[in-house]
Amino acid sequence: MAATIGGLATLGSLAFLAVPSCSSPAFFSSPSLRGSRLWTQLPASHSDSFVQSSELLTSSVVVSSAAAVATAAVVTRRRSTSAASAASQSSCFVAARKTRLSKADRLRSVAVRSPGTSAASQTEGLGANPATCWPDGKPAYTVEYPEEYDLSDPKGSFTRVGRMLLEEMKSELPKLYELPQKEIDWVERSLEYNTQGGKMNRGLIVVETGVAILTHQGIEPTSRDLHRFAVLGWATEYLQACMLMADDMMDGSVTRRGSPCYYRLADVGLLNTNDFLMIEMFVYKLVKRHFGQEAIFPWIVDLFLETTFQTECGQLLDSICVNCTLEEFTTERWTLIVKYKTAFYSFYLPVALAMLVTGMRDRKAYDIAREVLLLMGVYFQAQDDYLDAFACPEELGKVGTDIQDKKCSWLFAHAYHEYGTSEARAYLDKHYGQCEVGSAEEQEIKDLYKKLGLQELFQSYEADVEARIEDFKTKVQAADMPWSIFEMFFRMIHKRRK
Repeated sequence: MAATIGGLATLGSLAFLAVPSCSSPAFFSSPSLRGSRLWTQLPASHSDSFVQSSELLTSSVVVSSAAAVATAAVVTRRRSTSAASAASQSSCFVAARKTRLSKADRLRSVAVRSPGTSAASQTEGLGANPATCWPDGKPAYTVEYPEEYDLSDPKGSFTRVGRMLLEEMKSELPKLYELPQKEIDWVERSLEYNTQGGKMNRGLIVVETGVAILTHQGIEPTSRDLHRFAVLGWATEYLQACMLMADDMMDGSVTRRGSPCYYRLADVGLLNTNDFLMIEMFVYKLVKRHFGQEAIFPWIVDLFLETTFQTECGQLLDSICVNCTLEEFTTERWTLIVKYKTAFYSFYLPVALAMLVTGMRDRKAYDIAREVLLLMGVYFQAQDDYLDAFACPEELGKVGTDIQDKKCSWLFAHAYHEYGTSEARAYLDKHYGQCEVGSAEEQEIKDLYKKLGLQELFQSYEADVEARIEDFKTKVQAADMPWSIFEMFFRMIHKRRK
């Protein structure tokens, strides 16, 4: 059995694997790999050779490219599979009518098989997992999208896909998880309250990025392509929702999107903990239902897992500030917090998802995209900190609590260190994190920010970020990516007021 990780390209009879988010191509031939547990477990006949023979999951198209030589070789172990075992496993798969896929889909759905293995064993690790094929009906896959995705109505089309996904998730609960109607209604309300009604910027970016990349590749996106981009967009929105649900409760926030925070509802309270964990799990259920039979599935899951852990690291950096002194609230610490807590999942994730499913495999492209998108993400959080102090709650959609909550914010870090006076620091030492929202002390701190010239400093910072992002244009184009992706993303957040 040949272990497959993500998309493959072939050259003659040799199969190669590009690893955009994990390591350089040199990783697989490095001494560190040859001394690793993975390498030593390989049979001698395989340890110094590449996997031979590859084939498409959905067509007989073979991709040949000399550039594949620069990518890393797939290492595999062979395993014999009996006909009885294959028949047993295949019974778990959901029967679905084969659909005619676009050229782009065929090129993306590539699997590999080592010599002598059966077609049944080829897909082991993809599709139905025999350990979770219980009860009957699992796993449920969606392979067809009858409704046309209308790009002339991007928000409307994206919203309709969101409704479809919500119904899919809800439909699995009674039969596949034995939940009574009361619990099903609770889950539905939680999903409605926390995943619907936002700006949906992160999700829409996945769709728009996917369209831009396919167009750049000379491929016209099909309705199926657009639906699948939207599914990943909604998985990103679900991840955003669960992060906000946890963050609001930890911060004691009052409102979100102009409504009470979910945990503050009378019948929710601490039940919010289970609900945000469930919504996080729905991220992976969405991905599995729509991509679980494809070779790219492990990479999509890996990207979500890595991004979630990065975000949790950022959450720790932020939350532990309650145990820090104000002296520790430096601009360096602030940058680290927002890079991990916000920038990876809000900016890099949506674009990287679209890059993966459109077949981009050059690590350099991911590295340059990450660099410019993290710069945008840090700027975005600086905006958030600025608006927390100076935007009115009605326009912002929430009540700013950074001063009350003793947040390491962009404003505070500059006010206490680079731009602070001894008098300003003394006042902040006494009242920052010690006053309530709406109090005279909170207002005095906001006035202090103004007196120290932080509003003008922020305007200068905005102009500097805009210039630095423009400097990336040549690098992005050299990596064979459309600049319009990044231009569109920055335009969406530049000088925003909420």
